[in-house]
Amino acid sequence: MKNPLLFRSLVVVIAATVCPIPSTAAITARGSDSTINIVKALAAAFQQKSGTAVQVDGGGSGAGAKAAIAGEVQLAFLSRALDAKEKEDGLIGYAYASDAVVIIVHKDNPVSTLTIAELKDYFTGTTAAWPDGKPVVLYNRNADSGTREIFQDKVMGKGIAFSPTAAVKHDGVLLSSVAKIPAALAYDGFGHADSKAVKLISVNGVAPSPESIRSSAYPLTRTPTLATKGEATGEVKAFIDFSLSPEGQAIVTGNGLLGLK
Repeated sequence: MKNPLLFRSLVVVIAATVCPIPSTAAITARGSDSTINIVKALAAAFQQKSGTAVQVDGGGSGAGAKAAIAGEVQLAFLSRALDAKEKEDGLIGYAYASDAVVIIVHKDNPVSTLTIAELKDYFTGTTAAWPDGKPVVLYNRNADSGTREIFQDKVMGKGIAFSPTAAVKHDGVLLSSVAKIPAALAYDGFGHADSKAVKLISVNGVAPSPESIRSSAYPLTRTPTLATKGEATGEVKAFIDFSLSPEGQAIVTGNGLLGLK
């Protein structure tokens, strides 16, 4: 061979084709953007304990469920319980925490409570201004968001459209956007919302708290869920069992969600 560098390159290409480099992730997981940091924390602890890596990607609860149904990932993580269609398509859910959708506004907003009906009026655009006359700046979530699905179900109602003025914001910028805009109104997960940056307001006169969420006195509660297509087996089952163990539940509560007990 006149060109040894070309020969070595061909060997590398052929070797990679015949013997592909295996993925370092033994478990693939996709799901909720609002709970992804908790799942990543669980994954890191699980890998340290078991040696099994977990590749965690976001995209939304609905996207995670669709990927698990299609066989694209082994595990979905949702910020809510499975819906009837997802169960019909073969998903089995494992609740691992308690949580709620909370309403967030700027720290200086004088409003401290809203009813479900008032929230619906704001997010449909029927009411476009705060009591002081300032135009409301609405923020929404992406269509695959489990947080949005809970809000749609419990506040908006089936088939009721959000105001077209509601800008879609990703979790990474939602809190900072509300913290900067005095007239902002948005919804977020209890485990993700930072009460130091924004104000969490009551719904129907009930403030979101560990006690009101666990008792379901707060009206916008939800159940973060791990899900597999069919019964969980092998390393995926081991990860779910770890998430439900005292060690896993301590990680859940230490990262903002509420444990099951």
